Amino acid sequence: MLDDTLVCLSRSRMDCAKEDLATAYENMKAGRYKAANNRAYYAIFHAIRAVLALDSVDLKEHCQIIDYFNENYFSANLLDNYLKVVIKYASDSRCRSDYEDFYVATLGEAMRNIDGAEGVLAAVEGHIASRLNAESIQQG
Repeated sequence: MLDDTLVCLSRSRMDCAKEDLATAYENMKAGRYKAANNRAYYAIFHAIRAVLALDSVDLKEHCQIIDYFNENYFSANLLDNYLKVVIKYASDSRCRSDYEDFYVATLGEAMRNIDGAEGVLAAVEGHIASRLNAESIQQG
């Protein structure tokens, strides 16, 4: 049985993911492509953490979180493996945008990251909903 606190934490993290995605759009429209890449990645990251909240898993480093997610959700075929590629691209793009001094982000890259984030959020929301539904059926 899922703890109500974990369900609330998962919802809170999904709210953060949605807010980050909206901010990514705003940044893209304003021509701030590096910032759009950053927020699109964080939308994905918070969505992943929303799933992990239901597993009572909270790791400290981004790579640990993504590795755990990849191992437990893609290897088990719980989510479409294409999303693994989306997550890797967004992570690499965010690192380049945040840490490479002379990196020039493009509109196309920002759009790809935002589209990818939309896909991850939709898949994660669907997974969480079906997991919570299965949990309520087991309790009932």
